[in-house]
Amino acid sequence: MKKFVTFLAVFVCIMDAHSQDFHLSQYEMAPLYYNPAVTGLFFEKDVKMRVCGSYRSQWQKLQGKPYSSVAVSWDMPMDRFGIGVMMMDHIAGTSNFGTFQFLASGSYKITDKSPNHILTTGVQLGFFQKRFSDAALLFENQYNETDGLDPNAPSGELFPRMSLTRFDANMGIYYKYIDKNGKFDPSVGIGIYHLTMPNESFTGQKHRLPIRWAATAACDIHAREDLTFTPNALFMYQRKAMEINAGLLVTYAVPDSYYSLIAGGSYRHKDAAVIHIGFKQGGNTFRISYDIVTSNLKNFGGRRGGFEMGVIYTGIGKGSGRNVRSSS
Repeated sequence: MKKFVTFLAVFVCIMDAHSQDFHLSQYEMAPLYYNPAVTGLFFEKDVKMRVCGSYRSQWQKLQGKPYSSVAVSWDMPMDRFGIGVMMMDHIAGTSNFGTFQFLASGSYKITDKSPNHILTTGVQLGFFQKRFSDAALLFENQYNETDGLDPNAPSGELFPRMSLTRFDANMGIYYKYIDKNGKFDPSVGIGIYHLTMPNESFTGQKHRLPIRWAATAACDIHAREDLTFTPNALFMYQRKAMEINAGLLVTYAVPDSYYSLIAGGSYRHKDAAVIHIGFKQGGNTFRISYDIVTSNLKNFGGRRGGFEMGVIYTGIGKGSGRNVRSSS
C-alpha cells in the first residue's frame, strides 16, 4: 500500500501539472539557462565560442530511480551581438516524466565603447516537449486484498495523450562592471521565462505554465593577483515556489601554470547545502558538486541529495584572463 500511495502521488502530480522549472546547483555552468543576455558574452580574450554541458542526478533513494537533468549549449559573439542554442532534458520518477527544451538564443551589447561597463540584453525562442509513460505506474484497479498490487492486471485507465509540444519565449538583461586595476568586479542579471505562459495540460483543461523569474548577483573580489573570492546569489520565483541560493567560490591561480583551482560552498534555502570543487585551464572549466539534503526529504531518502558535473569549453587552454598567466 505504501508503494501504491507513492505511485499515485506521482501520477496526480503529472495530471495536475502544477510544476516549476528544475534547477542546477552550478547555475553558473549553464549560463544560457539562467539568462539569455549572456549569450556570446565572454571575459577571456581570444575566445571565439563556448560549449557548456551540465549533468545532474538526484533523489535516487526516493523511488529507486534518479531524477536526471542534462543541459548542453553553444554560443559565440558576432560584433555587438551574440548567438547560440541551448538544449535541456529532464527525466523524473517512475513515470519517466520528461521535459525537453530547444531554444535559439541571441543577445545585444548595449554598451559598446565603455571599457568598464558591460550591459547586454537577450531573448530566447524555441519549444519544449513534455512527456510521460504509464508502463511502470500502478493504480487502484491493480490492487486486490489477496495478492496486493499486481502490475500485470489491467489498470482501467485511458490517457488521451502522453506528450505535448509548445512554443516558448524568454528574455533577460545583464550588467557587469570590470576594472582591471581595481579589486571588485560586480555583476547582476535578471531573466524572465515562459513569457507566453503556454498551456502545459495533458487534459482538455487549460493550465498555463507560470512565468519564472531568475535574478543573479555576484562579485569577483581580487584579494591577490592569484586569489579571487566570488560571493554569488540566485533568487528564483515561479507561482509561489521560491528558491534562494547563496554561496562563495574561491579561485587560486597555480603559480607558473595555466591552471586555477576552484573550491567553495553554497546553501539553497530550506533544501540543501552544496559542496563545489573544480579547476580551470585558461578559458576552460570543469566542476563537480554534491548536495547534502537539509529539507524534510532527508526523512525519506537520507541526506544524500544530488551529484552534479559541469564543463565549459572554449578551446583556449592557455588563456589570458586577469588571474591566468598570459600566453604572450
